[in-house]
Amino acid sequence: MDRSPHSAAHPDEPCRPGGPERSSYGEPAALRVLGLLWTSRWLVTGGALLPALLVALALYAWPSRYTATFVYERPLQESEFNVLQRRFYSQENLEKIVTRLREQKLTHYVRRLERARQRQSFERLIRFDVDPMYPRRLLTTDPCTSERISAFRARLLSLEIVGKSEAEVSGVAAVVTDNIERVLPLYDIRNHLKKSLEQIRGSAAETEDRRFDLTLDLGREVAKLEKLKALDSAGGPSQDNVVLQFNSPDQSREVLPLFSPGRTTPEKLAELQKVLRDTEKYNFYDFLPVSYQVRAVQSRIVDLQETLANDTERHNFHLQVLDLDNQLLTKIEESLLLPYTASQYLGYLNEQLQACQDQAVRDHLRAHVRQIESLVALNTRAGERPIVHPISRNPVRNGVLTLVLCLMVTTFAAVVLECRREGRPALASPGRPGSQAEAAPRGLTAADRSPG
Repeated sequence: MDRSPHSAAHPDEPCRPGGPERSSYGEPAALRVLGLLWTSRWLVTGGALLPALLVALALYAWPSRYTATFVYERPLQESEFNVLQRRFYSQENLEKIVTRLREQKLTHYVRRLERARQRQSFERLIRFDVDPMYPRRLLTTDPCTSERISAFRARLLSLEIVGKSEAEVSGVAAVVTDNIERVLPLYDIRNHLKKSLEQIRGSAAETEDRRFDLTLDLGREVAKLEKLKALDSAGGPSQDNVVLQFNSPDQSREVLPLFSPGRTTPEKLAELQKVLRDTEKYNFYDFLPVSYQVRAVQSRIVDLQETLANDTERHNFHLQVLDLDNQLLTKIEESLLLPYTASQYLGYLNEQLQACQDQAVRDHLRAHVRQIESLVALNTRAGERPIVHPISRNPVRNGVLTLVLCLMVTTFAAVVLECRREGRPALASPGRPGSQAEAAPRGLTAADRSPG
């Protein structure tokens, strides 16, 4: 049986009905890619334009979102900023905000706020920010650098509120800003009262300790006065002459040589002053007659009695102030869970001020009112009515980005599909079993297929 010349000359090349095709691997790569893209132009163009148009139309037709930003001129450290956010997002404070929103009939925003509270993602609705931003805390061993980072204060506090309409943003902004300016200061008032109580307790403890020492000193001076009076009644030197008296021989041996005749020079007087500065060994009683010492002790007793009376009065005042501040702190603690504001607390303080009869306690209350007004003034915002504007979704820019991305993806898909299409006939290579059996019948002519 004769074989075809093609199969005999190239036994390893598969035979095709139309003869061998012209290979395109000798063409430049750029021409092959362009030809491939032209062949798949409808796939590439449709796969890129359609998603881009869908994205642009979706963004254009999507409901608009509006935002408003409020700025507060309040210097804050990083720790104070974190505490502020924790107070605002606390359970009791959010419940107050939700109650006010329901009173304003903003039920849709309440639902979104409830979902955000479950997911702990409030940034899409209410977000806080500072300017300038806090520096990053690096791993440093320099205590000066760490101290500067901790002491850094941001100058501005900004509050951004996002909603689905201008009316919604305006209503929510009124509730939230009122909460920040009138409710959150209650936490600062509580901290201020706790610090005041701590200071007053410390002062009361110091007064009590000092009163004990003063009582002992007073008793000792009274006993000394009785003994000095007994000595004075027994008789002594004339009051016309000043007589030096010492309590020990060491004092006389140290001081008397400085008063020797002919030796009282300026240098000796300076040395005498230096010696007499030792208050542990000498006092002014040592150089006075007994009658003068009696008068000095009496003066000392009067001074101790007045000091003891003043300390007693101060201690009673501290006790009254402690009771008052504890009452105010209890009022604040109870109000944190209620819809209570700093303005209502100031009204309560004015009522207490009118009912107070003690002048010292009234002065303390007035000072407390001034301090509370200063704390409330810290939360004053820079602008009263900021502009509510829509959030730009940029459908053109997002559509162009989608077009570029889809163009890259469809081009790559077209190249992969074309390569698979060109490489599919090569799967029937001679090295695989059955390839020669399939190639032989394809190379036979009609005469070769006939028997004999």
